[in-house]
Amino acid sequence: MHHKQQVGVLCEAILREHLIRNNYFVFTPIGQQGPADLIAIDSQTGEVVLFDSKADRKRINPGRKNPDRIHRKRTALQKKMGVRLAYVDEEKRTIWITPPLD
Repeated sequence: MHHKQQVGVLCEAILREHLIRNNYFVFTPIGQQGPADLIAIDSQTGEVVLFDSKADRKRINPGRKNPDRIHRKRTALQKKMGVRLAYVDEEKRTIWITPPLD
């Protein structure tokens, strides 16, 4: 397995653990190449949320001193389905989830 794939699998596992600890039922789609990495259901409200996990990476943009998060673009299908991006720092085990979409 390539290093980038290993990081992706780790980020997905960290996100899964985070969601479980926050009272979600978490499911993994059968297909490897779908629009979402995880399907989560809030155990209290029944809300279904689709997540695409991404490794959280930062860079310093020209004219700035502090690093900014590299935001990934969702595909047209992900936008249509309301998939939320979850940026995972695999070393610090922190997660930043994009806000809900209207």
